[in-house]
Amino acid sequence: MAVIAIALNCVPIGAYAEEGADAKKPLQDQGAASSAPVVDKIDVKPGDRWSYQVVDDVTGETKATTVHTLTEIRDKSYSVQSAFTAFGQSVATTSLQVFDENWNLLEDQLWTRKPADPVTGIRLPLKVGAQWKTHFTSIRKTPPETQFQTDANIRVVGYEPVMLKFNKTYDAFKLEINEALTNSAASSTSAPPSVVTVKVTMWYAPSVNRYVKRITETRINDRLQSRSIELLTSYARRHDDE
Repeated sequence: MAVIAIALNCVPIGAYAEEGADAKKPLQDQGAASSAPVVDKIDVKPGDRWSYQVVDDVTGETKATTVHTLTEIRDKSYSVQSAFTAFGQSVATTSLQVFDENWNLLEDQLWTRKPADPVTGIRLPLKVGAQWKTHFTSIRKTPPETQFQTDANIRVVGYEPVMLKFNKTYDAFKLEINEALTNSAASSTSAPPSVVTVKVTMWYAPSVNRYVKRITETRINDRLQSRSIELLTSYARRHDDE
């Protein structure tokens, strides 16, 4: 199903979202907003790389590891080699992904997005309380010809320490992204279109210039189809290695 493919192709690693009392607080009260910084740049260079563990949050199983290496910065975009290794396997599958300068996804092996998809990115200046909306079109590169229209709502709801499983703690902005997808072809058929929603909770850490945790939940007609978690396991800078 093309809808499922779009949702899964957007998945980079996340982590367990803290639900409950904090979710009901006003934006300005979450994450100690008064002490949160304002981020106005992303400091990356070719050769920087981020490794993640990918967990199926439904079964609790580790599904894969991914390594994203920034290969080039050109035309206000990032070219990234993404290497995906399924759990228990030793050979990685690699692909090219293209992001805008704020880490919003423009292109992967199957889809082109115009403008970019915010499920992996931010908007500068990044600060607690910021919120914005966007609409974009996803176009499949190979047959069958498919297009999806997506409306996205993004909120920066807090700034908080994030402790990962590997005894690393990062100060991170917590973002909530909610997307609703519509198949452009659905209006020409008599069958009612499926309602597809994607909810992403993401923690972006300025110290690593990318997210350190990400949860992606996909629902079809409000029924859970998948929920994955990505956790940063390592971060290395090309210019630190020189």
